Amino acid sequence: MNDENHSQSPEHFAQLAASIETIQRRLTRLQVSVSLMTLILILTVAAVFGNLVNYFSGDVLMWGGATTGAAILGFVFGWFARRRA
Repeated sequence: MNDENHSQSPEHFAQLAASIETIQRRLTRLQVSVSLMTLILILTVAAVFGNLVNYFSGDVLMWGGATTGAAILGFVFGWFARRRA
């Protein structure tokens, strides 16, 4: 079946444009929800890390600070890299 000879109707293009807009809205909602879940995860990790520092101090502070800093920097660099792509 060869579709090259058939011309597309304007209704087809309008329906395609509406479908693309729907996909864009869904992707925006997905991005917002993933960003919110990331923020919640960071806050939860910070709360648990605070409790560990209260109990064990020293080594946990160094290990957790380095891990948390690396995670936050990775998120920020990824965020800016996504914006430029």
